[in-house]
Amino acid sequence: MNTSNLDPIANLAGTSFARRTWPIAAVGFVGILSLLLQPVPAELIAKAPDLAALPPMAQRAVLLINPLILLIAAALVGAAVAHRVGLRSVLAGTAGAGNWPRELLAAAIVGLVLGVLIAGLDAAIAPQLGQAWQSLAANPPDSGTRVAIGLFYGGLTEEVILRWGLMSLSAFAIGFVLGKRFGAGAMVLAIGLAAAIFAAAHLPALAAQIDLTTPIVMRTLLLNGVAGLLYGWLFYRRHLEAAMVAHAASHVGLAGWRLVAG
Repeated sequence: MNTSNLDPIANLAGTSFARRTWPIAAVGFVGILSLLLQPVPAELIAKAPDLAALPPMAQRAVLLINPLILLIAAALVGAAVAHRVGLRSVLAGTAGAGNWPRELLAAAIVGLVLGVLIAGLDAAIAPQLGQAWQSLAANPPDSGTRVAIGLFYGGLTEEVILRWGLMSLSAFAIGFVLGKRFGAGAMVLAIGLAAAIFAAAHLPALAAQIDLTTPIVMRTLLLNGVAGLLYGWLFYRRHLEAAMVAHAASHVGLAGWRLVAG
């Protein structure tokens, strides 16, 4: 392990709190805007008369408020603590010198392979998940919109919220509890916690489309949990942008599998 990555003074040199905040928030905001491509679920409109009275685009804009709040909070938290536990970002100016094109290309390849592997495993276990699941898998929501949201909201915004914000804060809190030891032990726990929350966060959207059974919940937690562990590891070993690129590329891999297999 490169111990220089854990030097908060070196990582902080030449950066201000604002410098570590606004580029991350701006990139995450691009991902939030991609949610405007997605229509508001009919079930939600039926439960919210005030929302139903708004024009369709205004309905979508209202639903951006909660993720926007989470994004801003995560950008601020990461700016405050990420560099203190050796977590880095090119955009925030805390990553130091490096061969960014080569590292990002490697992250893209890893993410692409991960997406294909997850899609293949998902297809293999689909017959064990019941007829309702197979029908959903055979007739997914608008695939183009889903890929775009996966690339931008997943690859950018989710990484800011779950890795830059949550994982950084978790590593800092765990390390503080361990006596200000912000090393590998605290980081492993933080990676696992962020991955678990990332996986669980996929359940509500899935529950809006299908009744959740134990096998479906286990499938969702396992596949997304593995992906979350990889993104967290890339953030730890490289930088936030490597995690972003890998996350976005995994959606390309998923889409490619469905295109070929479908």
